[in-house]
Amino acid sequence: MQKQFKFYSLAVCALILLVGAYWNHFDNPFHFDDAHTIQNNDAIHSLKNIPSFFTDATTFSSLPANQIYRPGVTTLNAIDFWLGGELYPVPNTFHKSIFITYILLGILLYFLFLKLFNDSFENKWNKYFALFGATFFAVHTANAETVNYIISRSDSFSTLMIVLSLLIYLYKPNWRKKCIYFIPIILGFFVKEPTIMVTPLIFIYILLYVKELPILKWFTAKGIKEGFSVAMSLIPLFILVILLILMSSKMASETFVPGGASRYEYILSQPFVIVHYFNNFLLPLNLCADTDWLPIANIYDDRVIAGSFFILALIGTAAFCSTKKMLYPITFGICWFLLALLPTSVIPLSEVLNDHRTFFPYIGLVMASAWALGLIAIRLQQTIETKIQYKFILLLIPVLLLCAHAYGTRQRNKVWSSGEALWFDVVTKSPNNGRGLMNYGLAKMGNKDYAAALDYFERAKKILPYYSYLYINMGVLKGAMGNQVEAEANFKQAQSLNAGNPECYYFYANWLRSQGRFNEAFEIISQGVKVSPTHSGNKMLYNELMAIAANEVNQLQIAEQNAKTKPSVDAYISLSLMYYQKQLYEKCIEASNEALKIDPNCVAAYNNICSANNILGNYDEAISAGQQAIKIDPNYELAKNNLADGLARKEKEETALAIVKKEPTEANYINLSLVYYNLGRFQKCADAATMALTVNPKSEAAYNNICSAYNMIQLWDKAIEAGEAGLKLNPNNQLLQNNLAVSKKGKAGN
Repeated sequence: MQKQFKFYSLAVCALILLVGAYWNHFDNPFHFDDAHTIQNNDAIHSLKNIPSFFTDATTFSSLPANQIYRPGVTTLNAIDFWLGGELYPVPNTFHKSIFITYILLGILLYFLFLKLFNDSFENKWNKYFALFGATFFAVHTANAETVNYIISRSDSFSTLMIVLSLLIYLYKPNWRKKCIYFIPIILGFFVKEPTIMVTPLIFIYILLYVKELPILKWFTAKGIKEGFSVAMSLIPLFILVILLILMSSKMASETFVPGGASRYEYILSQPFVIVHYFNNFLLPLNLCADTDWLPIANIYDDRVIAGSFFILALIGTAAFCSTKKMLYPITFGICWFLLALLPTSVIPLSEVLNDHRTFFPYIGLVMASAWALGLIAIRLQQTIETKIQYKFILLLIPVLLLCAHAYGTRQRNKVWSSGEALWFDVVTKSPNNGRGLMNYGLAKMGNKDYAAALDYFERAKKILPYYSYLYINMGVLKGAMGNQVEAEANFKQAQSLNAGNPECYYFYANWLRSQGRFNEAFEIISQGVKVSPTHSGNKMLYNELMAIAANEVNQLQIAEQNAKTKPSVDAYISLSLMYYQKQLYEKCIEASNEALKIDPNCVAAYNNICSANNILGNYDEAISAGQQAIKIDPNYELAKNNLADGLARKEKEETALAIVKKEPTEANYINLSLVYYNLGRFQKCADAATMALTVNPKSEAAYNNICSAYNMIQLWDKAIEAGEAGLKLNPNNQLLQNNLAVSKKGKAGN
């Protein structure tokens, strides 16, 4: 009874340590992919949508390119949204829910470790070794990367299901024929695909623990025969895995775009990535939410060689330990670590490494290290039981290790406590990470430190010159700094780079609304809703602009009637502004000219004429009107801005035209088409790109610009024709894929 009390007391202390380690993380905000899967994902706003999660992969994310089939994690997000009880997702609710499952995982790990330890060598201290292992995993500092990153609940929950499936298989052998252990695998797979890695784990468990075959004998005639026998016994499990993979592949959204570049270079980089993960297990001082590691192109790179030797050393250690039953948990733990990393090591992902990917693999290293320390204690058992100082040391070492990791976890929680803290940590550890620089600049912009924000954005642009999010944020920054011309140019550039990104439409439309250009804003946001119907920000802004548009119809009729029955300067200026907002630019100019007939010195009329002609591309008329406005009122800032806009537009167009006239090359025509695109002259953009095709009929960039331009003026058939023609030249052109997806969605919506 006293021994039981001692064990339960230690278990309670372990739980208190775990809760204390994470006590400061519950109010940490959303980060990274939380934005498009939770914050901006309208699909999770109602529990009634849950059935659709299992039939429609587009509900997973508001970003079309990220719409992978993971209905389980979307269901968990919807439940936590509902539990939050607000009109918007509450991070605290999500963190509490995730932490409860994390505690449950720790409990299950205890029973898993205990079973594996006892099956290797029974000892009265095994339950303490298992408790240490479960606690070690639970407070390990590296796991804070997964626990704090809310959408990474996919990793923690799928791992919970893997462990539950193994426990059912190990503790309930009579249930195996009934396939009860399949249930957690199915549930986990709906949350994240690597759940199927439970299959090779069970296979290796049988070979090692049941057949008692050392690794080197797996490749002998007897080992192959035994392996075939084991595989035949697991045929139902293999069939389940195949069916799940086929279903996931079939259910994937058409817009989903897998990340990663060269598979060869990605795989070459993984051996040294595994060294990094192992180092972080031993001493987690290099944790980073977003690293700047790049793929390795040279097979003879020192990192490839060092990493390969390290993996061979791990395999050699596992093989040696497999020769003695007492060392089986070390062998199984190393195999677990390497197998769990296999999916992210051979399937190219957007980033070469992520420190939150080690959540599932680290269970193997914890298992191996906890048992290794346990074996040392067993070897010294008699001495420890007779000498109190040794007993004190036996207790002190694990306590210090666990407390050190708990402290480290609290420190990582602080890093994740705000965008500024997280991205400062990223840019400090990964100074060549363009996304990290951009996000730290975004945090600076949130604090109204515009100069610092601009500096970080410019540094990021050198690394990621074609990153649409960077231009979105640059547009927001330029708008906040009062440079509206550059703001709009950046918003348009973002759209040009990734027309399938709904954030481009939201922020551009929001900026247009702030400029009083409601009709243009409505047109842009309408495109955004077609690109991503589940983007909550786009839907909300669309509804707001719909209400404004409905009200404007009545206001326009009243304004026209007032100008007709009671003609005055104010009446015509008001009417010209409404025409401008509805993109009726010629009528805007006509109304302004009527105002000038009454008052030839009406500065507002000249300003409106200048602004409307800028949009129409009549730059000489725009400049003339702007100059006249400033002549009348030198302090009229709006006219100054519109005049500057007209001069800048004219210079850009004339410069590009002069270059083309001098050297009519493909590159110069492409540049001219981009200039027209940024100026909002989309038909001319398409025309210039078409001229590029006369120079080079195989120009992917030309087809992309034509497709993007026709998308903007909703000539869907022409856009689709151009997009498909470009993809015939290069099926892997990401920009063309994105623009064609917008075209097809646009046509389907009409």
